[in-house]
Amino acid sequence: MPSIQAVSYHPLFSSPDADVVFRSSEGTYYRMHSFVLWTTSGFFRPMLSLKNIADSGSRPDLSSEDSPIALDENDGVLERLFSMMSGMVVPCWDSLEEMEGVLYAAEKYDTPGPTSIIRSAITSPRFMADPLRVYAIAARYHWEEWLLQYAAEACLAIPIHQQKHVPVLKRVPTDDLLRLIDLRRERRDVFINAIDNAVQFTRKCNTQTCGCGKATDHRGWSALKLAMYMEMDERPIGTVLRNMYEENWEAAAEACWNHHCRHCGRLVYDQMATMKCIRLCIDKLPLRLRPKV
Repeated sequence: MPSIQAVSYHPLFSSPDADVVFRSSEGTYYRMHSFVLWTTSGFFRPMLSLKNIADSGSRPDLSSEDSPIALDENDGVLERLFSMMSGMVVPCWDSLEEMEGVLYAAEKYDTPGPTSIIRSAITSPRFMADPLRVYAIAARYHWEEWLLQYAAEACLAIPIHQQKHVPVLKRVPTDDLLRLIDLRRERRDVFINAIDNAVQFTRKCNTQTCGCGKATDHRGWSALKLAMYMEMDERPIGTVLRNMYEENWEAAAEACWNHHCRHCGRLVYDQMATMKCIRLCIDKLPLRLRPKV
């Protein structure tokens, strides 16, 4: 039996009027009002129900420090969870890891209020800096389709096939993972087919002759197309291709734009006109996730 000196209550949850006592995995005690638990948690409602009391013949003493309800969560998780359940101020989240820990507890204890608060906060810019993880969370908890779509569009800007993303990818439900991969692959393939269109790029890059009427090679354009394919395979958002401003693009782009006809010396490619066509191809790419199976 813990002594009075041994019991340490969380300062926000120490009211003697609260009639249910919990203990965290770190040994901290929390007092919560049974009415709050009844109205906000489907998990705790049965133990507080009048039916259980009637069936057992007597109400268990849930307010005793001698026999608190032991929970698996640490103080960081329980403080935020109980604060949201009680309508208290919740500090700003420090990380997605912290948010995900509380979300797991909110789902475990069937508390839709805290879950909805987290769902609303997760689309803030600081968390969307890791869109793949947001997508994984939204898919795992079967959140609204618009949130999945929002995260999927942000994921187009990152190379999700890199090894560092594998742990997160493993947590995405199979169909939602395939939907994300399908969108990326579709954008890549549609783009490549578009820039291979002879009509779209006539008198730009796909003709077999220079303006002087003599044959010319198109190695520069072929090399640039390969570079664009690789970029769209990794990051099918297409932002880099709109301007080709990144340092690792300078060699391929300059080799194409500065390619001269060996017969007349004129530039083979019209850079401004070709870039305009490339941007139009990107603007027409599909952006929606396919329907769920």
